[in-house]
Amino acid sequence: MSSMQSHRRASPPRERFQDLRGAEVLVVSVLRLWAEPLREPERQHPHWQDGMIEAGLSNEAAVAFDTLMRIVLAATTRSLDLHRPPCPGLGTDEALLLDMLRLAQRGQHGEAGLLMNDWLPLAGVRMAMAPLCVLAAALARAGLTLPDPDEESRMPGRTAAGRIDRSRPTADRGATLLH
Repeated sequence: MSSMQSHRRASPPRERFQDLRGAEVLVVSVLRLWAEPLREPERQHPHWQDGMIEAGLSNEAAVAFDTLMRIVLAATTRSLDLHRPPCPGLGTDEALLLDMLRLAQRGQHGEAGLLMNDWLPLAGVRMAMAPLCVLAAALARAGLTLPDPDEESRMPGRTAAGRIDRSRPTADRGATLLH
């Protein structure tokens, strides 16, 4: 069995967008705005880079994000589960990107690559890891670190209702719809 096998969340819960905080909101919002012109190319859309600029991120972060997503779009092995900007839910692949960035910020590049293997074949993972790591580092330099939900759930004062229940990556190639 290859060490770069698919590692997808097992039956991910449908988390709410409003449960996200800080860097998570920024990343998912930028992703949704980035994808909108692909859905409706004839319409005018807000510039996805504006949120990154407002958050104090450099042009390097925007280029890394765009490069990462263009690689994913060109080489993905399945449809991506990305939601529209007003959607209150969180798409499976939106959560997956957050997990990849979280791991990259912690220096766990191999683990991030394993998750990315759910989107891309090995050659695509190799190409996409550099922009993922550049983006993760740019977010961290701007003070936008992605929180570890497991650490937050152990924090005093957090109730079970306030925790985000996240599934662990498992091997599963089930496809989802882009909506």
